[in-house]
Amino acid sequence: MSRFRAAQPNFSRGELAPALHARFDVDAWNAAVRRARNVVILKHGGLSKRPGTELVAEVLDDSAPNRLIPFQFSLTQSYALEMGQGYMAPCAHGGRVVEEELAITHISNAAQARVSAAFHGFAAGDVVYLSGIAGGLGDLLNGRAWRVTGVTDANGLNASFTIDADTSALPAFTTAEGGTNRAAAGPPAAVAPVVPIPIAPPIAPPIRGGGGGAWRRPLMQDDR
Repeated sequence: MSRFRAAQPNFSRGELAPALHARFDVDAWNAAVRRARNVVILKHGGLSKRPGTELVAEVLDDSAPNRLIPFQFSLTQSYALEMGQGYMAPCAHGGRVVEEELAITHISNAAQARVSAAFHGFAAGDVVYLSGIAGGLGDLLNGRAWRVTGVTDANGLNASFTIDADTSALPAFTTAEGGTNRAAAGPPAAVAPVVPIPIAPPIAPPIRGGGGGAWRRPLMQDDR
């Protein structure tokens, strides 16, 4: 028995569907792979081992199932979309895509920690992502998303909010790195666009006659 082995110039067509495993007459058969696991197909046609994974953050809501869906906007912009129950949170460059980072001036030790941040603009039910907190508080709060349970003067210099984190047994707050100290209220909330009332289509113009000349009856089958 003789064996025939075809040359495999590249894998640019990706992974073949099961219905094409024996279709060597198809052009894609010579530029594809039957099964690709733990590899990345490069745009030039080669294969590379899949890189390792890294824990970026916990999911925002672990009370319901979640999914991570890759999304590539261009050759240089790619995201991981965390799809949860009623929300979508993008991640990129090894971290979450978040709004403006605010400076934290104090965190209380309580059953529901009170976080002080000037002009934060949050409301009860919002989700905040904390990072840069030093000391024992940071071990609990950093790299996690917390739900806002209460707000005090959201748009004031002494604004604060409470989160669903028990810090009563932890060391006192020392400092938090990074963030912007707002001196005024943040940008206004996005307003839904106004949908204009659809305009009725114009009335079709009347049918006008063509040029001069005698009218002629079209040729029918019985006239032949």
